[in-house]
Amino acid sequence: MSQAQQRSPIQGNIAFTGRLGSMKRAEAFALVRQHGGTPRRGVTKGTDHLVVGQLGWPLLTDGRPSNSLTRAQTYGVTIVSERRFLEWIGRGAADEEQRNYSAEQIASVSSLPINVIGELAAFGMLDPRDGRYRFRDLAAARQVAELLAAGVTLSVITKSLHAIEQWLPDAGLSRLKLYPAAGDAVLVEHLKGRTDRTGQFVLPIVEVADNPDALFEEAQAAEEAQEIVAAEKLYRRVIKLDPDDPVAAFNLGNLLRAADRKVDAEKIYRAAIKTDPRFIEALYNLADLLDDQGRTKEAIGLLRKALDVNPAHADCLFNMAVLMQRLEDHREAADYWRRYLMVDSSSEWAARAKRSLKLCEMQIKQSS
Repeated sequence: MSQAQQRSPIQGNIAFTGRLGSMKRAEAFALVRQHGGTPRRGVTKGTDHLVVGQLGWPLLTDGRPSNSLTRAQTYGVTIVSERRFLEWIGRGAADEEQRNYSAEQIASVSSLPINVIGELAAFGMLDPRDGRYRFRDLAAARQVAELLAAGVTLSVITKSLHAIEQWLPDAGLSRLKLYPAAGDAVLVEHLKGRTDRTGQFVLPIVEVADNPDALFEEAQAAEEAQEIVAAEKLYRRVIKLDPDDPVAAFNLGNLLRAADRKVDAEKIYRAAIKTDPRFIEALYNLADLLDDQGRTKEAIGLLRKALDVNPAHADCLFNMAVLMQRLEDHREAADYWRRYLMVDSSSEWAARAKRSLKLCEMQIKQSS
């Protein structure tokens, strides 16, 4: 494997949100796997990059960022556009245009908040490289600022741009002039002259029925609002529509466990693991659920599988040490405590690990 391949961003956990314009979701997942990565729909703490599809609109109906975007920001996950993803897999040429503007400069000149600049970049409406933007990105940001000031929401803007691309495949925000027409539509003038007979038109917003990505976002929003029954139904619809992506099952397992439905939670966690036997978060959560029920040996087996996937997974190492110490296998417990401390040597959990390691070493010394 070459050094360039070793540095490939795709060799990690890659999540997707929004609808891809260049390929089917299944093809994108297959390409990620070919490059040595693990594809996902939703964001977890183990996600490395979140790819935003250019034909999707990962915003809630009120214009707020979707739950996937919010979680990515909370977890510190890098958010990239579909255009950048295509460059990673060798299907798009790197853009060599001069980029002189920082995000702060774009925000200052356009009067857009800095977080909105980041969202526009994630949606592919702006195209930064290493944090630098082109002049056309500045012009596009100014247009968005004008529309927002006129009361048009960001969700309407992104949905309208998607609709434009159905008429004009080469359309982009920098090639269009957008005007507010109504609360749920914008008036568009194409700067290259390819328009309808009147030269401008109003674009309706078309929703996609039974889109698993949209349903997944609805499920996350319902879960966040504590609408448990609605969230469960939505997650189950996603699982039925796309059984090859285990994240909906994982999220549903967490939901059911929080509702104290242990049997149902175990069943759905196992479904997620069956879909992806290397899904560390699902292995860890199921192990924790089983340990709560006194099924310690089963929990240990699941943690061993998780550590086979990632031998340096801190949470799994910590829990393995705890379980081994509880079983009075002090030598193996000490080994796991040492491995844990190699990963984390300074947190409050590390302080507990150090105390537990000393106790294990004392027990080993006394028994020898």
